[in-house]
Amino acid sequence: MLGMGAANDRPRVTLEINNDGLLLVQDAVGTWLIQGAADGLVHPAGDRLVWLLPLLERIPTDVRAALSHVPLTDTPLPALVRFALSAWGEHWPTLALDWLDSGWPIRDLLDVLADMKDSCALSQPLRYRAHRLWRASAHT
Repeated sequence: MLGMGAANDRPRVTLEINNDGLLLVQDAVGTWLIQGAADGLVHPAGDRLVWLLPLLERIPTDVRAALSHVPLTDTPLPALVRFALSAWGEHWPTLALDWLDSGWPIRDLLDVLADMKDSCALSQPLRYRAHRLWRASAHT
């Protein structure tokens, strides 16, 4: 948990994560934080990627547009997509693959896609999608 600091250091709300008031904020020095609306507690976003998973249920261009004031690589979104690709079950990896299919940058995810395409733990449709994306990006 992090303190909010002085009034002029208060983070600005950047993006609502879910309908329960969970917020992704960036403080005055550029640190990404997750703030709970009910309790006001603040946590480093990189330590709570699982709390960001609901963002994958949105269209990636909408999420990216909400964070357009900073370079993509300076947001927690690349780590979120990587995390979701290796998450449990089918739901989160499927949504992460949807983001990749919609044009999300793949180059830094080739290692995860390679693992997915060869994983016996994943369903055949997920393995095929990962293989198709891996093949298309690995050979460009």
